[in-house]
Amino acid sequence: MIVFNNVCKDRIKNFTLFVKAGELVCINEEDKGILNTLFKLLNGQAEPDKGVIRYLDKGVYSRRPPRNFIGFVHKENLLLPERTLEENLAYIMQVRDLEMRNHQVMIRRILEIVDLQHCSHKKAGELLKHQLVRANIAQGILNYPPVLVLEDPCSELDELNAQGIIRLIKRLNQFSMTIILLNSSRRILLGKDARQIRMKEIYPERKDYYG
Repeated sequence: MIVFNNVCKDRIKNFTLFVKAGELVCINEEDKGILNTLFKLLNGQAEPDKGVIRYLDKGVYSRRPPRNFIGFVHKENLLLPERTLEENLAYIMQVRDLEMRNHQVMIRRILEIVDLQHCSHKKAGELLKHQLVRANIAQGILNYPPVLVLEDPCSELDELNAQGIIRLIKRLNQFSMTIILLNSSRRILLGKDARQIRMKEIYPERKDYYG
């Protein structure tokens, strides 16, 4: 579904990875700059200096993420603080040119999935940290994408709320959504069903792996 073939970018050297449909893959790396580079490579903000990234959608490979193929959950909060959560999600749907018929029903369903139905009329600036993470996940899954990529969602949360986010991620994976979790935290527990990748262990013999 997503293939990295000997990708080089900044300090990432010769990175190879194949993510199958339906997988939950956690890429662990304490250096948040490296995670951010991977995130930008996946969402098309950055191009590899060397190597290729390919996306398989409906039997066709492409070198750019197909439209509505991947939902992205940014580390930083993208919501407008003076708008309610429901207003923010409706605005994002408009910007992405998503179907707006019955959008209120669609937004309510999404908020139920991320356990924020009780916060729909709260302003984004009033949400707690873990609620903001859930809200950012909500905007990432508005169109129910086949793949969801999350940039270090648990790094600023306490252990209890971090595990709540992990439970949500695992639930999304059970909905047949492929998950790529970029993670800098040592505290999260994903269980045996997740594939754990530790960047420093991929090529232990390569001293130049990080440049």
